[in-house]
Amino acid sequence: MNHSEGMKYIKSIKIRWISSGLLSAAFLAISFSLLVLSVWNSISPVSYWFILPISLLISLGLIQIFRLSKISEADISRLLDQTYPQLEESFSLVLKNSEKLNMLEKLQIEKIKNEMQRIQAPALIYKRLKISTIFLVISILVSIFISTLDFGTLNNNSLGIEKEAKPSMPDKILPEISSIRLKIIPPAYTTKNTRVQQQFSATVEDGALLEWVIETSRPASKIKFIFNDKENIKLRSVNKSGTRWAVSKTINQPGFYQVQLDGKLSDLYQLETIKDEPASIRIITPKQYSTIDFGEPQKTNLQVQINDDYGINDTYISATISSGRGESVKFKEQVIRFNESMKGKQEYKLQKTIDLPKLGMVPGDELYFYINVTDSRKQQSRSDIYIVSIQDTAKLMSMDGMLGGINLVPEYFRSQRQIIIDTEKILKDKNSISEEEFKNRSNNLGIDQKLLRLRYGKFLGEETDEEIGEEHQETTAAEESAAFGNAEKIMDAYAHKHDIAEDATFFEPELKAQLKATLTEMWKSELRLRTYKPVEALPFEYKALRLLKDLQQKSRAYVSKTALKTPTIKAEKRLSAELDKIIQPLAERTILKSEEQNALKKSTSIIAKLKDGKKLNQSEYSILQEANRNLAAKASAQPGTYLKALGIMRKILGKSRKVSFGELSTMEAALQNMIKNEVKTPQATIAAPKTSLSTEYFNSLKRQQP
Repeated sequence: MNHSEGMKYIKSIKIRWISSGLLSAAFLAISFSLLVLSVWNSISPVSYWFILPISLLISLGLIQIFRLSKISEADISRLLDQTYPQLEESFSLVLKNSEKLNMLEKLQIEKIKNEMQRIQAPALIYKRLKISTIFLVISILVSIFISTLDFGTLNNNSLGIEKEAKPSMPDKILPEISSIRLKIIPPAYTTKNTRVQQQFSATVEDGALLEWVIETSRPASKIKFIFNDKENIKLRSVNKSGTRWAVSKTINQPGFYQVQLDGKLSDLYQLETIKDEPASIRIITPKQYSTIDFGEPQKTNLQVQINDDYGINDTYISATISSGRGESVKFKEQVIRFNESMKGKQEYKLQKTIDLPKLGMVPGDELYFYINVTDSRKQQSRSDIYIVSIQDTAKLMSMDGMLGGINLVPEYFRSQRQIIIDTEKILKDKNSISEEEFKNRSNNLGIDQKLLRLRYGKFLGEETDEEIGEEHQETTAAEESAAFGNAEKIMDAYAHKHDIAEDATFFEPELKAQLKATLTEMWKSELRLRTYKPVEALPFEYKALRLLKDLQQKSRAYVSKTALKTPTIKAEKRLSAELDKIIQPLAERTILKSEEQNALKKSTSIIAKLKDGKKLNQSEYSILQEANRNLAAKASAQPGTYLKALGIMRKILGKSRKVSFGELSTMEAALQNMIKNEVKTPQATIAAPKTSLSTEYFNSLKRQQP
């Protein structure tokens, strides 16, 4: 192989290499485009013609990545030398002009000349093409699989949104009807688009407008709809030939209907309604009853989550401030708006920091508030009432309520009050005494706080100074982890010891937990008094005092507050003396009359007779007629549950009377479900004799009565 032949051979390999790379880039680009468009089309319809521009852009990018334009003859010669060892890495000599070769290079070319004639194009240049071809085949299969899935349904389910219900089976329509077009126009509050279907049965939003257009195969003289066996609506002819009929109706409740075409009735068609649920309100913070103690910021952080099925138009905080006591109590109402504006979204997470002093609140006042929400249908929802109070230190320090009622160790309660008085006196005298005296008085007061804490600790079985509120719990947890596997520690958990706080049984668990919290506040107060920080100790002292006073009140019997939702008072109706709108409240209960119950019970036995293949007499058909009326009333209220059974019942009462065993079982289950609603009245039971000694004795007493 001379120089010209070698260059010609290298160019042919170069063309094959570049062609293979271009095909690889095209196959990969088509694969990626096909996968993207398949997923996109499953979510929202899109034309597959977009494959061409997308594939072109991806191909250009892959060509740059593969560096196809930079493949040189030297790269090909190196590839040949690496692929075929018999060339002895000398194929690059062919690239040189024969006149410029030395003697050794010429001899080397002669040596490998025969090997050069036998070599083929390296398989490595087709490796990328093989991989891209496999990837293209896989992408085609995956795209076919994706096209069978409904990504809209999967996406809606993951978001907790129910997809529109569709009839599971196509409707059976009259043979005279060639086509049906039902246009469903959802009400404005749903913000949903108009949709069209080719079935009579439908699931629609509450208040939706339905427009039917029916095409008949021959001219009809009269067509009407029969809703719930009660309401008849005539269709109007929209052409002269009488083959096109239309009607519209607003649906506000579930039910069923039939088509009557020139006296011929169709099957029963189901109409289900989707109710607009009121907005749900969940207040995350604060707690329903919260108190702001002395030294804490007089603010409350409100966090609310609001959800609605269609959208939220407005929300606000209705606040009422209660100030004063007894007959001098005053109330002030105001509306507080959130910072975020409502844009009709289905979910909002709102925050609001309420500055209580800016509302005019002072210590001792209480804030009552609730959240009011208006959804897109103008339905109003409101939360429970939440109460935030600012602790009144003046009232807390008073002795009111300590002289009457049951009292928990009043001398200790008075001591905590005295500690607060002494702490405030130290702070008042701080500038007029020496630093040493200030520290001594603060330390002595800390000792008094410790003695008071230990006295209260005896009520919880804390007979030593080692068990101190939260710090003791952390220490105990550390000791338990360190003593894992210790037999003595395990036995201590089951042994009864008098100096263990958890074994104390002076109080109920709720009072016991509050007393523990009181000891924790005392410990925090003591810690700061011992470190000469009485200013920081004062809030903990007040909180300990409030908890103790709550314990005093809990020792009495009382009725807890409940959230009260009062109706809005209309000013124009006040003092008008009009009572015609006031009616007696009625409790709705599904109670069937005894005749109806008997008809249903007899119907089940008649259905069982039909399942055995026996014929019915006229009286049994009359009983089924009565059951049919009851079933129609139930189907109008719950079509999804009873409509199928009603259709089967009418087949039994019809002319053909051909019903399968499975349909009879469905009919029987529906009747049994209606019978379950029967309300049982209390009755005296008569037991068999000698069932038990007590029953026999009771029956003997009854027999002896005159």
